[in-house]
Amino acid sequence: MVPRHSHRASRPGRGGRVSMPILLTVVLVLGGVGGGAGWYAMRHRPDAAAAAVSDPASCPAGPTTLSVAAAPDLAGVLAPLLAPDPVPCVRAVLSQTDSADMAHFLAGTAKAPDLTAKPDVWIPDSSLWLDLARATDWGQASVPRTGSPVADSPTVVAAPKPVADLLRGGGTTGSTESTGATGSGGTTGGSGPGQAPTFSWEQLVKLALSQAQAQGSAGAAGQGGPLVAVADPAHDGSGLAAVIVLDRMLEQAVDDPQLKVGITGFVKGMANNMAPSLPELLTKLPQTAATAPGGAGVAAFPASEQKVWQYNSTKPKVPLAALYPSDGSASLDYPLTVLNGADNAHAMAADRLRGYLQTTAQDALRRHGFRSPDGAASTVLAADPELRGTLLQPVRNAGDGSAAHALALWDTLNKQTRMLAVVDVSGSMAQTVPGTGGQTRLQLTAGACEKAMALFGSRTAMGLWTFTTARSAPGATQITPLLPIAELGAADPAGGTHGEHLIAAYGALTDQPGSRNGLYDALLAAYQEVVKGWDPARVNTVVVFTDGKDDNLNSMSSEDLVGRLKAAGDPAKPVRVFVVALGADVDLTLLNKITAVTGGAAVHFGDLGQMTAAILGSTTTR
Repeated sequence: MVPRHSHRASRPGRGGRVSMPILLTVVLVLGGVGGGAGWYAMRHRPDAAAAAVSDPASCPAGPTTLSVAAAPDLAGVLAPLLAPDPVPCVRAVLSQTDSADMAHFLAGTAKAPDLTAKPDVWIPDSSLWLDLARATDWGQASVPRTGSPVADSPTVVAAPKPVADLLRGGGTTGSTESTGATGSGGTTGGSGPGQAPTFSWEQLVKLALSQAQAQGSAGAAGQGGPLVAVADPAHDGSGLAAVIVLDRMLEQAVDDPQLKVGITGFVKGMANNMAPSLPELLTKLPQTAATAPGGAGVAAFPASEQKVWQYNSTKPKVPLAALYPSDGSASLDYPLTVLNGADNAHAMAADRLRGYLQTTAQDALRRHGFRSPDGAASTVLAADPELRGTLLQPVRNAGDGSAAHALALWDTLNKQTRMLAVVDVSGSMAQTVPGTGGQTRLQLTAGACEKAMALFGSRTAMGLWTFTTARSAPGATQITPLLPIAELGAADPAGGTHGEHLIAAYGALTDQPGSRNGLYDALLAAYQEVVKGWDPARVNTVVVFTDGKDDNLNSMSSEDLVGRLKAAGDPAKPVRVFVVALGADVDLTLLNKITAVTGGAAVHFGDLGQMTAAILGSTTTR
């Protein structure tokens, strides 16, 4: 086992060395310290660097000590590889370091207390961590844009074999398996050897959405869909790569509200089933045959191909299968990165180390389930029927800031929701909505809320109010709190769960014939209620469903409402108000002026998918 860094925190210096105990001393000889043509050859030809290994006389000044911080899964393989001092001239001090911790440290955020100074060489599991480290000026001073991959492992969707077989079957599109990168940056094809169906993230998202909604309508609010889990993307390279794909899909789904609903709900579902680390997630896998997604244990999760191989090498009762999404995600490329500030001796030593790892060390890395940097598979991968033992073109990180953008989305969706739904039950909500098969505005609203609930986890907190106003002036707005804000999975005093009672309440909503819309009074009261119980650990929102037109029977004008919202708000306790409006009498300009005070928005939707997307969208901002 490779020891970790000592537990002393300090801010990284530009030219610092790793001030830690000698954890593992390795002498690597990869040629002389001289420059010229020989240096160029070694830098640009790993075989030339490796050829210099056998000449101890090439370093008369003695070995150069090189501090090397490597991702834990790679460090575990490198430790016995380098321990016998395979070559003189470079003394490598190897430590295993969480890639995310090092990225934060080098960025200057210093979230890892066990890091004391930057190493000479950093080998994270993915180039994505280089992007995150460079997100600050401090990080850009220390971290170059790219490194040199020394291994590769595709990011796959791992699933217990019985579940994977079902997912493969559901993914048949008639196309045949192939290898290579797709135009969008993914590997094409299905799953293991001989598998023809094409599998994609979009397929998995739509399956999760359909099952969640089916189960949600049956009363399993917050518990629907296959159990798709993830190791914390803020620390796991495969999890981060998967969230980047989903983030990109979300941006591309602007004209497909149903898919947008699915993606948002899918990511929230993964967040609800997040494990701190992949080893902990693996403990949740079924130990007996799983027969369906959502059956016993975790149904699917992003992982590296190498981790699937490693798990299967232990001969579990239920092996994992790797599904290779055609809409792909970045490979784990293990970039050997020489940090800025190295002098010539250390830069040359690092390059010799790179040459050794890219040549002589490849056989050992491949025996442990890694691919070579060009994507070539080893015999151990080919021997596992649940993996694809053919050449796969690596999917490289685009280096476009997508990692930081995806983590921002994850941070928001990972935050639990506290929402008060406020539904207009005035007479106008009884009007039918064109193109919905005769559904009324109120029925469409109730259906959208029920379907959205199925996409939230059991810890999501929701409440329900209704409002209307008597037809005759000066009719006071009638606000009816049907259910308080509580977690969907919480036990209800009357029996069952809070989520089950919410679904029943939505199903029982009826319009009040002859009544009018009392929007302003209801909106203000709901806002004050959520501010009063504001929870710092949650996204606090009010979502109002109405035909969008206030009937001037309230106690205030729109200007009065804006003023009162400003007075009731607290910048330190943000609560956003969203209005989902139906019907032709919507004044979106006015409604957006009102909701903008809270940082919210007003939207006009006319079908179930769009409305469900609006509900989920209200939870994606704090």
